[in-house]
Amino acid sequence: MNDSISPNKQNFLVQETHFDGTPPLGLLDQITKPGEVQVSIAFQESGKCSLTVAAIDQRGLLSVIAGLLAAHGITILRGDLSTHVVQPPAEPEKPVFTSSSKKIWQESSPPPPMRKILDTFQVSGEHVESRKFWESFAGELAGLVKTLAAGELNQVRQDIIDRVCETMERRQAPKGKLLPITIEVDNKATDDKTMLRIRSKDTPGFLFSFANALAMLEINIESGTILTQGAEVQDTFWILDSQGRKITDTEKIHQLRAACALIKQFTYMLPMSANPGQALRQFGDLVDQVLTQHDWADNLGSIHSREVMDNITAMMGVSQFLWEDFLRMQHENLFPILSNPEKLEGGLGKEALEQKLREELAPFENDDSDGKFKVLNDFKDRQMFRIDLRHITNRCSDIGFSEELSDLTDVVVGETMKLGFAHLSKRYGLPVCNGEWPCRWAILCAGKAGGREMGFASDIELLTVYEGPGQTDGQNALDNAAFFEKLVRFLLKHLKVRQEGIFQIDLQLRPYGNKGSLACSLGAFRDYYSPAGPAQQFERMALAKLRPMAGDSDFIHQIMNCRDAFVYSGQPVDYDNIRYLRQRQVEELIKPQTINVKLSPGALVDIEYFIQAKQLELGAKNNNIRVTKSMIALRELGKEGAIPVPLVEDIRRAYRCLRRTIDALRAVRGNAKDLTVPAADSPAFNYLARRLGYENGEAFSRDLDWSLAIGRSLWVTIPGKGSDKKFS
Repeated sequence: MNDSISPNKQNFLVQETHFDGTPPLGLLDQITKPGEVQVSIAFQESGKCSLTVAAIDQRGLLSVIAGLLAAHGITILRGDLSTHVVQPPAEPEKPVFTSSSKKIWQESSPPPPMRKILDTFQVSGEHVESRKFWESFAGELAGLVKTLAAGELNQVRQDIIDRVCETMERRQAPKGKLLPITIEVDNKATDDKTMLRIRSKDTPGFLFSFANALAMLEINIESGTILTQGAEVQDTFWILDSQGRKITDTEKIHQLRAACALIKQFTYMLPMSANPGQALRQFGDLVDQVLTQHDWADNLGSIHSREVMDNITAMMGVSQFLWEDFLRMQHENLFPILSNPEKLEGGLGKEALEQKLREELAPFENDDSDGKFKVLNDFKDRQMFRIDLRHITNRCSDIGFSEELSDLTDVVVGETMKLGFAHLSKRYGLPVCNGEWPCRWAILCAGKAGGREMGFASDIELLTVYEGPGQTDGQNALDNAAFFEKLVRFLLKHLKVRQEGIFQIDLQLRPYGNKGSLACSLGAFRDYYSPAGPAQQFERMALAKLRPMAGDSDFIHQIMNCRDAFVYSGQPVDYDNIRYLRQRQVEELIKPQTINVKLSPGALVDIEYFIQAKQLELGAKNNNIRVTKSMIALRELGKEGAIPVPLVEDIRRAYRCLRRTIDALRAVRGNAKDLTVPAADSPAFNYLARRLGYENGEAFSRDLDWSLAIGRSLWVTIPGKGSDKKFS
C-alpha cells in the first residue's frame, strides 16, 4: 500500500494507510451543492476501518447514514459528527446594458452560507475490510442522498427501513426488564449549544430513529461523539433549535428527554416484534403523529415500563391496518390505552358494555340527529380496538377474544335496532298485528356471531323476524312489512363499517336470500324453513348456528321452535350435496397452487361443515347437540360416541390452528376476504409464524399441513357416492 488518497469511484476515496482520526483534507471542498456526497475509507487493524462522509447538511441525513450502516450490520464503535458553515465564493459581477448601450457593472448578492457535515465513524463488521463492499455502500448512499435532496424524505426513510428490518429479524428478542438509561441535558457546558448525553445499552436502529425524531422536533445536531464500550454506548450531541439557539424551554427539554427514552426503549424491544420492519416503519408514523400534540410527552405515561413498551411494540409489529386505522381515527386515545396497561385488564362483559353505551347515548335521548349515531359508532370502534389490543398483547385467550367481540356485536346491533325502532315509531306509529296487539319482533344472528366465535374482521350474519301482517297505528300508517324493511335499512345506514369486511352486515340468511325482503314474518320464516319448504341443505346447516340477539323473549322462543323443527327434523343429511358444494368452492374461489385457510381442501369450512352435518344427523334425539358453538358441539358429539375421542382432540387442535391463522391474516391485512397463506419461502410467511408464536416458519408450516390433513380426512369415511374421494 502507499500513503496517497486514491480515487476509486466518483464519490468514493480509499485512504490506504492507518487512519489517525483526521479526516482526509479537501473532502469538504468537493461538496458544492445538495445531493452531492463524498465517502472516504481508511482501513485499520483486522475487522475495523474508519468511514468519513461529507455532504451538504439536510433534514434526515444523519438518519440515512446511520440507517444504511445498521442495514448492513455495521457497528459504530466511535463517531465524530461536525457541522461546518461555509461561505461559497461570490459570483463574478455581471454587466448590465442600459438603453444607450452603456455597460454598467452590477455587484451580485452574496450567496447564502452552506452548512456542510463531516461525520467520521470508526466501524466494525463482517464486510468492513472489503473495498468492493465500500464501493457499493458509497453508491447506495449517493443515491439516497440525491433522493433526499430532491425533497423525498419519506421515500428515503421507507427505503432505509426496508433494509434495516432484515437485520432486526436476525437479532434475539430481549428478556427481563427494560434498559437502564441515563439522559442528561446541559446548557452550561458551552456558551452557544445545548449538550445532550445518553448512556445505555447499545440497540440496533437507535441512531437512525433518534436522528429522525430530532428532525421532527426541529432540533439540529451541530456536532457529536458516539462511543461504544462493550455493550454500552455513550452518545453526546451538541444541539440547537431550528433558529440556531440553545434549547432552554422547559417543555422542549421535557419532550427531548421523553423522545430519547421512548426511542431507546423501543429499539431495544424491536427484535421481539412479529415484524420488526413494519414496527420500525410504524414507529416513525407514531413519532410524526404524537410530536404534533402539545402535551404528548405528558400523555406518554411511564415509558420505563416493560409492559408499556410491550404494548407499543406488539401493536406496531402485528397489524399495519390496526395501527394506521387507530392513528387516523382515534389518535387522541392512543396513549391512554397503550401507556396505561390497567385500562386493558379484564373483559367488560355484555352488561357493562350496555351500561357504558347507554351512558354515552344519554345526552342524545331526544336528539334524532346524526350525533347520536356518531357516538354509537365511536363507541363500537373504540371498544373493538380495545378488545383487539387485549388479544394482541395476550391479555385474553382466543376464546375470550371471540366472546368479547360477540358481546360487543350483540350490544351495538341490538342498540342500533332499538334506536331505529324508536325513530320509526315516532314517524309512523307502532306496528300492530291485525289491529289488535303490538307486533313483536326479534333480531337473530348466525355464522361466527351466532356461535359467539367472532374473530377479527368477522362479518355479522343477521336475520330480522316480525310477528305478522298489520299496520302501524300512526297518522302516516305503514304496513308492518314496510316498517320492518325500513328498520333493517336503518341498521345498514347507521352502523358504519370502517373497512371492508369489518363489522360487515350479511343478510343472505333471510328467506330467498338477496331476492327476499330484508325482514320476514314468522309465517314466512316457518314456510321457508320447514322440511317441506324450499330452503336448501346449506341453509339448514347454517341455521344450526342461529342465536337470538334482541327482541321479545316469548316471540324468540317461537322462532327457535320453528328453527328446531326444520334443522333437527331427523331428515337424512345429503353428504353428496355437501361434497358438491365444497368442490365448487375449491374450483371457483381458490387460486391454483395456493392455500386458503378457510376454503382450501381440509381448511376451516371442512371442519365446520363436518360438525354441523353431525349435529343435523343426531340433534333430533339429543338436545345437548343443539348448540351454536362449534367446539362445544364437537365435545357433545364426542360424548355421544359420534366422533372418536382421539379424533375430537385432533379436530380441536386443527380448528384452533386454522382459526388463529385466519385471525392473524385478517389483522395484518385489514380485510375479511384475503385468507391466502403467503408462500412458505416468503418473509410474510415468517412474519405470520412469529405473530402466531411459532419458533420459525418451518414449525408453522408443519402444524398448518397437519391441520389441513385432519380436515381432509373427515370426509373420507362419510357415507355417500364420494366417500372414497378427497377434495382436490
